[in-house]
Amino acid sequence: MEKYISGQDIRDIRKEAKKTTVRMAEFAGVKTRKTYENWEKDIGTPSINQFISMLIGCGKDPVKYIKAASNSQ
Repeated sequence: MEKYISGQDIRDIRKEAKKTTVRMAEFAGVKTRKTYENWEKDIGTPSINQFISMLIGCGKDPVKYIKAASNSQ
């Protein structure tokens, strides 16, 4: 079974950290919030590096998410 991070997961991480879509776009290194907002709508996906940068920006431990994904395979 393949596990992936959905737009809803990304939105939940952002809301829990009380960050704006603009701030999340900055963490991911994208020029506009629209790109980030599309990810939340499952239109496109961030790269692993962008996702890790967003997790760090939200004060989350990226290793936890990587381990969870690898344990589900």
